[in-house]
Amino acid sequence: MFRNFVPPGKLLATILFAAATPLGAGQLEAQDPDSAHRADSIASADSARPPQRLATVVVEATRTHQDVTRIPQPVTEISRERIQGAQRQVTIDEALRVVPGVFVVNRENFTASGGIRLNIRAPIGGFPGVQLLQDGIPLTVADGTTQPTNLDLGSAGRIEVIRGPSSVLYGNSGGGVVSVETEFPTDQPLLLTPEIQFGSNGYDRQQLKASGLSGPIGYVVNLNRTQTDGYRRYGASEIQRGNAVARIALSDRTTLRGVFNIYHMPFGENSSTLAYADARNNPTSVRQLAFDQGWGESGTQGQGGLNLEHSFTSGDALHVVGWGEWRDNWNPIPSRIIDLHRKATGLRSEFQHNMTLASRPIEFTGGFDLSYQRDDRREFHNDGVAAPGERTQEGNLQINQLEKVVSVAPFVEGTMRLPHDLGVTAGVRYDRYAFDANDRLLTDGDQSGSRRLSATSPMVGLTYSPKPELNLFTNFAYAYQTPTMQQLSNRPDGLGGFNQDLKPEYLHSFEAGVRGSLPDWRVAYELTGYLSAVDEALVAYQGVNEQVFYRNAGQSSRNGIEAALTWLPVPELEARVAYTYRDFEFVHFQSGTLDVSGNHEPGTPPHSMFAGLTHTAPWGLTSAVDVRWMAAYPVNDANTASNWSFTVADARVAMKTKWGGADLRPFAGIDNLFDVRYNASVSINAVAGRYYEPSSGRTVYVGMAVGAGIR
Repeated sequence: MFRNFVPPGKLLATILFAAATPLGAGQLEAQDPDSAHRADSIASADSARPPQRLATVVVEATRTHQDVTRIPQPVTEISRERIQGAQRQVTIDEALRVVPGVFVVNRENFTASGGIRLNIRAPIGGFPGVQLLQDGIPLTVADGTTQPTNLDLGSAGRIEVIRGPSSVLYGNSGGGVVSVETEFPTDQPLLLTPEIQFGSNGYDRQQLKASGLSGPIGYVVNLNRTQTDGYRRYGASEIQRGNAVARIALSDRTTLRGVFNIYHMPFGENSSTLAYADARNNPTSVRQLAFDQGWGESGTQGQGGLNLEHSFTSGDALHVVGWGEWRDNWNPIPSRIIDLHRKATGLRSEFQHNMTLASRPIEFTGGFDLSYQRDDRREFHNDGVAAPGERTQEGNLQINQLEKVVSVAPFVEGTMRLPHDLGVTAGVRYDRYAFDANDRLLTDGDQSGSRRLSATSPMVGLTYSPKPELNLFTNFAYAYQTPTMQQLSNRPDGLGGFNQDLKPEYLHSFEAGVRGSLPDWRVAYELTGYLSAVDEALVAYQGVNEQVFYRNAGQSSRNGIEAALTWLPVPELEARVAYTYRDFEFVHFQSGTLDVSGNHEPGTPPHSMFAGLTHTAPWGLTSAVDVRWMAAYPVNDANTASNWSFTVADARVAMKTKWGGADLRPFAGIDNLFDVRYNASVSINAVAGRYYEPSSGRTVYVGMAVGAGIR
């Protein structure tokens, strides 16, 4: 049932045919030159704007400021309207649903990665391979772990998504890059925007945002609190976030940005996964063991950083980012309690130089990255709760070790402009990692260990723009993902130190695509296809005590097609469609005692689609309907169990008006409009068939934001 109907061998022919299809000849000039960098992308999720010249789109997630026609990868830009307009602004899946190739699911369970799983061209349960940035500050630490909990969508003004291998720039980044930028005020010294939301299942959210611009200084401070009882029993959570960003123009050529954010969850309950029968027929149920052992999580994470940009009179530019992070996490899981204290820091730098070679201009970028991570890990036996609602009792100490990783990486990349509107980009990066575990529980011997890993990541890409509204691109790249320290320390034998058998995964990828617009028809589009091979793919599985471990698959193939289209038949109406096709399978893999070569990788739906329609009335009312469809997909290596297909519709409405000197924005939304029973997420290769995390049924929320300040 999981065999896909599009043979991978037809992929390149499909892309070349699309690229050769004749296009309309006209083009629309940009109507707002000052906002050209914001959301004029052909794959943009902005509303009520006609397709623009591709060359006006500036992308920053490439560690330089490049127009999109010089980037040999698919790029999507998401506007503030999509991120904040009538949305809850709680998890990033709300904004990324419009992006093909991005597999982001809201687990509705804040005890795991802030409630979401974010993957680009990778299966659920595998390594996501995504570098996540906020205002240039990495939320991905040295071992590749990404914690999206600190992301503050309530003050986000723009998101860039680069899909495909990006290790040449970011190291552990086989899937791509997601870069979130804070919105900044444009004309007021002080603007206060309080917001409240209420909804089904005990949901409530309060937010207070203060922003302003005074001379060379712009700032945004946002505080919010989110609380929910959860759709399922034993699923309550409370989340507190704070985000502060300041941008200072030190001179005409120098800008300094400071970022600080904090996340705190006093305790989030974990209702865990269910077997098929309960997920289908009794989705709010919870296993009694979750109550008895007090499954859940409490955590605090803070991060700060400085982002300095300076442009020289010669046209060269220097960019330096320094950052630090701490994380305290207490997590009762089946049979164990994990007590983790993390400290991480890093420095990223790049120098951009413009030069000529054989009279051809070259944009050259070189840099050096340094990252450090220190995890103080203790694991106890889970002795359960003395009484319902009390704190889980820590039993015998089973793991006590200090884990460290240091990574260093130089890289270079250059883009040359060739005749006939051609451009070639090439680069290479070398990463070296030193993992060390110092065992401090010596009653069963000293199990200290270390791992030394390194990788070279080259890439070469080509772009071609025969006319302003058409851009073709292709690239070949190597990428890799190291195991995280959690994956290395979770040993099936229960001992300390690191799993010496777990290897990094390596990816070789070729892709080709076309992006452009049909201005006469008010259409923008993007079509991309890729062929990739993965050696030693990291595959998750559960032990008998439900702890998650990882092993390497011998070889996998991951091929796919991603398409996006935006149509504005009239200025008030926007339609968006995004489609993703995935053909991910094990080429050679011995899963335990079972040879599963030829099976599909679990956690990868072969087809998924998003369709959205947004109408904006001249008097300020915006209405939107989104529909998401996902095909059935396997949830275990043997392909004997699957997550069923589903189609879910969401609707929302918002009004922008004024009362006195204040801006008012009442809004409301209905998620899962037709009360479809489906699973928010799955647990790959779970024991006893407990693969499924049911999603909520129909839920309603209402809110009001008020903006008032000093002009």
